[in-house]
Amino acid sequence: MYIICMPAYIMNQYRKFRRAAVIAVISALTAGGCFGRVSYNVTQSYVDPYFSGRQLNNARVAVLPFLTPRGVVVDGDLEPDAVVKKLRALRPDMNFVSFVEFENSFPAHVDRRIVAEFYGKLYDEDIIGVKAMDTLWAHVAQPYLLVYALRAGALITNVDKSVFMHAGVVCELWNRDERAVVWRASCTGVSDDRGVSDGELMAEGMRRLVGAIPPTLPNYGREAW
Repeated sequence: MYIICMPAYIMNQYRKFRRAAVIAVISALTAGGCFGRVSYNVTQSYVDPYFSGRQLNNARVAVLPFLTPRGVVVDGDLEPDAVVKKLRALRPDMNFVSFVEFENSFPAHVDRRIVAEFYGKLYDEDIIGVKAMDTLWAHVAQPYLLVYALRAGALITNVDKSVFMHAGVVCELWNRDERAVVWRASCTGVSDDRGVSDGELMAEGMRRLVGAIPPTLPNYGREAW
């Protein structure tokens, strides 16, 4: 299990992150008297006013490993290659590549620890620190980076002793040239289905989030003749 009981600071983030939505979903499931149900809620929180699907046309998007307070997840339901394959099937209009291509774009003389530092700053939402990593950005080969991070995880016991699993995932699309987030959304997943693992809950949230990214559009005026 990826989520058993998160530290206090993650729980504080949980309270800030979709608390009202989680309570509403749990209330609805309980009121219906049904079990073995799963619910997801996707909320878009930011879109750069100059960003549109035209910039994504034919642009490679590196899908970075799933970020958690314990580091990146590279196995199970969140295994990066499996995630990329599913995202490609869901969004054939986008050009997703694995984080392996992202990491292999750095020349041998660059200390590989800079990548781990980058992942850590992304998870910590250290925007200033991320932007200041000149050495890293100078060698990023992909125009866009897709970043997924766990922002809430808990097992919630209801008044009737039923147990709900909750996972909150944030997705950000970073523009390499601007070193900035151009699109951000979050997904709250709640389930009382014992047949659904925490990894499956998060993986489905990731798929729903990428489905919410603006569709790509032809970038007229820049076609090759």
